[in-house]
Amino acid sequence: MSKIFINREDELNFLNNSYSSQKAELLVIYGRRRVGKTYLLTEGLGKDSIYLLAEESKTVLKDFSNILADEFDDRVLEENPLQSWKAFFTYITEKAKEEKLLVILDEVQYLAKNYKPFMSVLQKEWDTELKDTDITLVLCGSLMSFMEGVISGDSPIYGRRTGAWKLRPLRFLDLKDYHPIKTEESFKIYSIFGGVPQYWRDYQPKQSIWDNLDRMLFSKGGRYYHEPKYLLREEIREVSRYFSVLRAIANGYTSFGNIADASKTDTNSLGKYLNILEDMGYIKKEKTILGKGSRYMIDDNLFHFWFEFVYPRKHLIEKGEDVTGPVKKDFNRYLGRKYEDVAKEFLEALNRKQRLPFKFTKIGRWWHKGDEIDLVAVEEDKGMFFEVKWSELGDDGVKKIIDKLEDKTARFDLKEKYFGLITKDAPKRELVFTLDDISQI
Repeated sequence: MSKIFINREDELNFLNNSYSSQKAELLVIYGRRRVGKTYLLTEGLGKDSIYLLAEESKTVLKDFSNILADEFDDRVLEENPLQSWKAFFTYITEKAKEEKLLVILDEVQYLAKNYKPFMSVLQKEWDTELKDTDITLVLCGSLMSFMEGVISGDSPIYGRRTGAWKLRPLRFLDLKDYHPIKTEESFKIYSIFGGVPQYWRDYQPKQSIWDNLDRMLFSKGGRYYHEPKYLLREEIREVSRYFSVLRAIANGYTSFGNIADASKTDTNSLGKYLNILEDMGYIKKEKTILGKGSRYMIDDNLFHFWFEFVYPRKHLIEKGEDVTGPVKKDFNRYLGRKYEDVAKEFLEALNRKQRLPFKFTKIGRWWHKGDEIDLVAVEEDKGMFFEVKWSELGDDGVKKIIDKLEDKTARFDLKEKYFGLITKDAPKRELVFTLDDISQI
């Protein structure tokens, strides 16, 4: 497998197994923009595919006809473009009877937007002709609300699709070696851009992180200066309402009531907004482990960074002023929160390798009133408790944190308790892990 695909083994196996099934396959591949769907399909399969990218255009059938004419050296089709979607599916059906075909319809939401019966036409043609051919037809899209509808029970192709895969952003442990740079810089990139491959491809490792931010986020013409608003506008019409909810959560208002107050959103409507933002992958509802209570958190690093550092300084960026100075002052505090996510991922990796005192089945944060523990991992009557610090500590600092952690856990009735720390750097000690340990996992 080519090294350009980072931890997409499951996705590639799914696609290759479907293509090799010797029967008609109707697949749905979806995920947020820039997550790598098109690259996975066109480069990862390693097959001769017919790739058809839909645009918001009335000439899409003619465009597709030109591509098909070139693919099959069909001069008749070139001079007489297809006039209907029924004719389109009839054409590829006839070709699929002659040879095995892999056809990718990318940004399929635009086809349905321009011609509303598109999915119904596909369903009818699949039932009558296509299902009896040797075709792998892939419907790919990034409009999450539409694509979730495609795989729902109300979709015209319900019961016809043979597989579906939601492509998710990559984890830090998959990306830490993406660029030939130190793990600390990779972590900083991840804390800003998350696991979206396109952002990592656009990052230039020969420049400093601040030069990259100036180019990508901190300038009026930066490629991702408007990214959160752009992504929201792609999905929803009431952008201002969702924007207010996101801004409230990013500013630390994490309970349902506090979000409603801070965003000035009616409580009867807020649940709908939160559910949609969660479905799109921009927020998550986090439940405390070993207790009751929940809170909402930003679940997209770029959104979090943008709301914390870019949006409040837009008035300065618009005037061309340098904003890196003020951002640098608060950046370590921000990294501390993101290090908790990486620490959780690291412990999950150790758990899979059985390199911890016991194999846990649940892991998460714990909080109650004023107390909080960054990570708690449990299995029946056993518990591991970890604090996470983005700092360099000596023996005294480590001991002080562990002692305080032991005091916090007195309330938990567990037969076995273990205490640990995940920090940037510290002396070697059992269950004390550092960034260097993370880099070597």
